[in-house]
Amino acid sequence: MRFRESATIAPFVLVRFSGYAATGPRRLRAGRAVAGLDEVRECGLRLAALKDPLSEALYELVPTLPAEERRAAVVLRRDVHNGRVPRISEDARDRLAARLAPDVRLTLARWLAALERSETAMTAYTETFEAELAEAEAELIEQAGTDELIKALSLAAPEITAAVLRADADRIHAKARRKLLRTLLNYLVRATVKTSPLGWFSPVAVCSIGGVDPGGSAEGGTYQSIASLPQALYLRLLQRFSAHESAGRHLRFHPVRKLNGTHMVRASYLHTRTNSFFWREDLVTDLSVHREQARTVPHGMSGDQVLATLRRDDPEASWTRVARLTDTGLLRLESAWPEGEYDAHDAVTALAESPGVTEAMGTEVAGALRDLGEGMRRMFDAAPRDRAALASRITRLAAGLDEVTATATAPRVPDLAVREDVVRNEPLPALPAWVEDALSGYGRHLSSRMGVLPQYASTLDFWRRHVAPAHDSLPLPAFLARYMTTPGPHLRHNADVRLPGTRGPGIGVGPSMLRPAFAILFQLATLEDREQVIVLNQIMDGSGGVTARFRGLLAPGLLEDPLEAWLGHLVPEGSRPLELPVSSDWNPVQARCAGRTRALDIGGGLVPTGEPVPLDRLRIRLDEPSGTLVVEDEHGPVVPYYSGLVPRRMLNGPANVLATLTSPWYCTAPEVWGTASLLLRLERPDGVVHTPRERVGAVITRRARWTVSAAELLARVKAPTPALTFAAYRDWARAHGIADELFVRRGTTEPDLFAKSRKPLWLSGDVPLSVQALLDSLSAKEILIMEEALPRPGTDSPVIDGHPRTAEYVAHLSWDGC
Repeated sequence: MRFRESATIAPFVLVRFSGYAATGPRRLRAGRAVAGLDEVRECGLRLAALKDPLSEALYELVPTLPAEERRAAVVLRRDVHNGRVPRISEDARDRLAARLAPDVRLTLARWLAALERSETAMTAYTETFEAELAEAEAELIEQAGTDELIKALSLAAPEITAAVLRADADRIHAKARRKLLRTLLNYLVRATVKTSPLGWFSPVAVCSIGGVDPGGSAEGGTYQSIASLPQALYLRLLQRFSAHESAGRHLRFHPVRKLNGTHMVRASYLHTRTNSFFWREDLVTDLSVHREQARTVPHGMSGDQVLATLRRDDPEASWTRVARLTDTGLLRLESAWPEGEYDAHDAVTALAESPGVTEAMGTEVAGALRDLGEGMRRMFDAAPRDRAALASRITRLAAGLDEVTATATAPRVPDLAVREDVVRNEPLPALPAWVEDALSGYGRHLSSRMGVLPQYASTLDFWRRHVAPAHDSLPLPAFLARYMTTPGPHLRHNADVRLPGTRGPGIGVGPSMLRPAFAILFQLATLEDREQVIVLNQIMDGSGGVTARFRGLLAPGLLEDPLEAWLGHLVPEGSRPLELPVSSDWNPVQARCAGRTRALDIGGGLVPTGEPVPLDRLRIRLDEPSGTLVVEDEHGPVVPYYSGLVPRRMLNGPANVLATLTSPWYCTAPEVWGTASLLLRLERPDGVVHTPRERVGAVITRRARWTVSAAELLARVKAPTPALTFAAYRDWARAHGIADELFVRRGTTEPDLFAKSRKPLWLSGDVPLSVQALLDSLSAKEILIMEEALPRPGTDSPVIDGHPRTAEYVAHLSWDGC
């Protein structure tokens, strides 16, 4: 299918910006040491200019000398060649000079003077470097101790906060001090030059684009904060409560979703190396094994009713049967989340105040939950230094609950910490008109490269082969059961294939499809010639999920209403949207995405809010005019769209199938997959490989980058002292034309899907602490992608509420067919 070149641009833009001035890292620069290095380099150039003629003259002199002077001449020649202080005596040097021609004798004198200046410059550089490094370390600790950054650190790393506030960094041993400084530098960078979604480091706001300005201002903004705990701990507490009859009888349960008589979908619990917990939907294919356990239970049944249902066939059934069904994912718990509330501490308090919890878990656990909720409420108004103590106490309470409730299938939360979102209540000024023009031009580029996911093409083929010969339509559960249990290419995961550069099947936008849409994550920059450009960071699904995570935090007119209008634009006329809730979307660090529209309960995941549409009310058929599969109920076509936090290509089970049916579009432009995809598997480079900037019109689609193996970098720059290492790095970077300021991503030749490996490290050739931090963290097997920092922090940073901030914008584009 072809799409119109002109894209529709949503009138709202989400803005994520740094919570601290983008100029913070500049205060760590070693300006005097860098100037000293420049002097050392100038001396080196003068020595190099004198080296060849002097070395050649000494070479010609050697055969003419007596045996006793010949050795001295050879040694001097080697010292000249290597640029080092002569190892022969001054008298021997004078005797050799007397044998040289007058012009060569003058060259030797100039070389000795240049060498002396070089040695003096190197000594001065070393002393200056050590002094400035100490000043930078003190400055870093001082910045970390400011009220603004302590406020963020108290949430992100209370143990680091304690070390900063004790002011004892000078008294810890060298290795621990370097680790502390490296950690503080990383947090300072996240607070200043990166739009990290961690706490006070990255507030969010909205602005407009396209001429509609709601009267935004960059000054005088007010902020609100929402503190929370990791979802894994909350869900586990809820699950543990259900194991006790006194509490569980008051909770509400939901059954897994049956697809047909032999298959059902349940949720399973996974945990990764990072502080991340995910759910996925498992297809249980042998329902007969669970027939006695997975008994049909109406949605929202109380624990009392579940137990009564079990006792119809087994009068001796105990509460442990209900607990076992919950542990295995065959019964799902309804979240104890107050209606209409967002704050995670309200959910924690709701647990603490649930009937029977004190009796089931004891007064200590119930008291700890109440203390957690109260502490998280107090954090919003607390002074920064009090917040550090509050965060430490909350983390200790949470860690205690984590320890007593952890199981083999629900392990302890690694690096448990309190998180917080910060939201600017007032809109920012509208983006300038040139940004809309640049996005429009880039939209034309994307429209010419739109394709259809291979899985969708395989799904159409599956329908024609396995369904169409016998059925015009099927109940959706029956279709999903047949689809998930029939081997074939349709089972390919969207993340498992390299997307081809072809358009795929010729289909139209069907009644159950969203219009093609992408979210463009970008920054604004000014190039060396003063040209203003957009710098592309990432392209994501455009239904609004990346923005919807914050929709409950801003006034409805700022974000929720525009999001609703955008969804209405994407849904075909005459169709109704149904949201696909997935468990991993629910994250107390951000608002739940579920709830934009009425939900479709597909069986895995959290229990949808409101009154979800049961899966068995829907049917699926092939729409001949558009060549697409249509999902519908008794009222007409529906669009079971996905609007969550997890990248759509990572969905599993029925959620993946339905999300692909709803939005099968992808773009073949090479920049769409981005650096994260490259880091799945890297090729080891031969030396330093430079890739220049790539652009489409006024959009920089890829920043300039340099790829090098860590082993080669370490071999070239690692030296006995930090001063020599810093000097070697600057020489190496200059030799390869590497930018002064970079973000360094790391990968290996082996697949690596963990987010920790993809987090870029900031590196500046003017900041020794950043060079030291990078080299200390490298392993020889890694491969580095060194990407220029564009926009330049502090230079291209908009001023928001009195400080220059690093800002990232999220705009939404869509296309109509033609």
